[in-house]
Amino acid sequence: MEPASLRRHTQRGTYDIESAKAVFDDCFTAHVSYVDKGLPQCLPMIALVMKEEAEEADGLEHGPAPLLEEGNTVVYLHGHPGTRIVELAREASLEPVKVCIVATKVDGLVLSSAPNGHTFNYRSAVIHGTCTLVKSKAIKRIVMRAVTNHIVPNRWEEVNPVASYQISLVSVIKVSIDSLSVKTRTGPPGIQPRDREVDGPDNENPPWVGVVPVWELLGDPAEPGLIPGGRVSENLRGHIERRNNKQQAHSRLVAG
Repeated sequence: MEPASLRRHTQRGTYDIESAKAVFDDCFTAHVSYVDKGLPQCLPMIALVMKEEAEEADGLEHGPAPLLEEGNTVVYLHGHPGTRIVELAREASLEPVKVCIVATKVDGLVLSSAPNGHTFNYRSAVIHGTCTLVKSKAIKRIVMRAVTNHIVPNRWEEVNPVASYQISLVSVIKVSIDSLSVKTRTGPPGIQPRDREVDGPDNENPPWVGVVPVWELLGDPAEPGLIPGGRVSENLRGHIERRNNKQQAHSRLVAG
């Protein structure tokens, strides 16, 4: 696996899979770009960076999904069989499907003293890879479990078992990683130099300069009344509180 080297602000780049996985784990969705008949396409999808499952997992499609075992790290994409990228992966024997997958978290609004100093604090991971359609029902089931627990940890264990026919209604694409990079920005804004004789005087009232922390907030569960008697579990309440606290703490930490 070769790094996708950064061309600007190279000091902000890292190239290890652990850093990329951390960004993907913190994002509910990622954007998957590919070329279809010469036209660029981009889709929001659930993308999980995890250890590759061996095809020998077949035969395990009934009963609890097994935990992942050690293997190469890949990206699994979860989608409907009619999705165009799934159709292309199904035809990949004719031409390999190359994708670029991006996950980004914005952690703050960085407000400088001049327009060209404004930016964001952020974490962004980019992965380039080659697609293969997963045919194993057992592996698809494992990925379905991982997707469910990506939305809410331990949720798979709290809900009813997946209907067997639903596994056939889901497609999973395995993306072998060809290259990756992670780019981050943290800290306060830079103050842009100005030539006051050429550019004019500073504002009489100095602008506020600093960082406005940004974080994703999970709200209180909304009850739709679909299953009478169901209660919000301690697991779900705990996850909402922990995730909100973690996101807020990180955004405030990197602001300084």
